[in-house]
Amino acid sequence: MTDRSGPDEGPASSRDGFAEDLETLGFTRSGTSRRDGDVWAVAFNRHLTFFVHEDDDERVLLTWAFGLGEYVEERGWRMSVTDVSTAEVYPRSDVRVPRDITQVRGEMSRVLASLRLDLGAPDL
Repeated sequence: MTDRSGPDEGPASSRDGFAEDLETLGFTRSGTSRRDGDVWAVAFNRHLTFFVHEDDDERVLLTWAFGLGEYVEERGWRMSVTDVSTAEVYPRSDVRVPRDITQVRGEMSRVLASLRLDLGAPDL
């Protein structure tokens, strides 16, 4: 990881408490992004995982992945793919939010609301 802070200040997430805030929400460091920032992940449930990419000191990228294949298989349904473990749903576009835990929590809530789907709805 590239240290974007001064000589003795440590990484930005440690300096401003953002890492601790992410940990409070259940996120753990899971790697390094292509832009050399920390990547954080939290398994919201068995199928849905949220990711936060720290790419700069002002904003973070938030994305998610839903293991649709495993979800469908657990319900006894079928999919027209050979390996259901690779069938995932994810957003068309990731979202950048200010580096603020309230903003991250709000975006997670927005995503959760958007994932509600009634397959039996007549207007679907």
